[in-house]
Amino acid sequence: MKQISKIGISVLLIFLLTLFSAEVISVRGQDTKNSYDDGYGVYIGLDDYKTLKKVSVKDDIIVIDGQSFTSGQIKKLKSGGRRVYSYIDVGSLETYRPYYKKFKKLILDSYENWPDEYWIDVSDRSWQNYIAGKIAGNLVKKGVDGFFVDNCDVYYVYDESDAMYKGLLNIVKKLDGYGGDVIINGGDVFVTRLINDKKTDFIDGVNQECVFSRITDYENDVFKSQTKEEKKYFKSYLSKVKKNGLDVYLLEYTRNKSVKKKIKSYCSSNGFRYFISGKVSLDGSAE
Repeated sequence: MKQISKIGISVLLIFLLTLFSAEVISVRGQDTKNSYDDGYGVYIGLDDYKTLKKVSVKDDIIVIDGQSFTSGQIKKLKSGGRRVYSYIDVGSLETYRPYYKKFKKLILDSYENWPDEYWIDVSDRSWQNYIAGKIAGNLVKKGVDGFFVDNCDVYYVYDESDAMYKGLLNIVKKLDGYGGDVIINGGDVFVTRLINDKKTDFIDGVNQECVFSRITDYENDVFKSQTKEEKKYFKSYLSKVKKNGLDVYLLEYTRNKSVKKKIKSYCSSNGFRYFISGKVSLDGSAE
């Protein structure tokens, strides 16, 4: 009996140690990854389908550059009810796009921190019709559920001119006409004017970058916490966006656990979605 009792105690101790170790591993795993997986993924710098499928497996909403994928691939990505939004650059022109030469005459100036990108004159009708017509139309044919609209900040950069505002508004109206979701990335000054002009019916939400974090070195992926002034401004702005019935998404760049926890807490209490990246490229690489 005594021998059996010792064996029983040994087995119990081994079981408890195994359970404890498993719990520690689980907690550590959550702290580095799962705790910050909100089911929303932004992978606009990733054009490899197999890698995209792997890194986005837990996401129910993903943002990709639809121009880099086939309709068949997008259909597979949408399986299980997942929503797939395509990045579409309406306020700048990238040198690697096949239509660069066609519209380079509309370039206004270089784009800080992005050497292969230039601000473009969105007041030009030919640009509006091409980007919101041909490009957006092709993306819809591929099956995307909506658009992740970038560089509406051109309105702010060029002195909030009426011409730029009207050009962006025409583009947004055309994008909304396809029936999918329209998410404005950044563009807080443009969106604020839409709110003031009571024209938010043309958009469904806002994705705001760098509310809690900021990029200090784009080439080497160096990040810091956002300044108090900027954080206060963006929180106030996003509160206004929410009050006007628009969805809110955050895109943050950080590896700092403390900053990650603040992002998670803020989004959880406000009903916002978020994606945290450890790289500016948004290519799905591990942090």
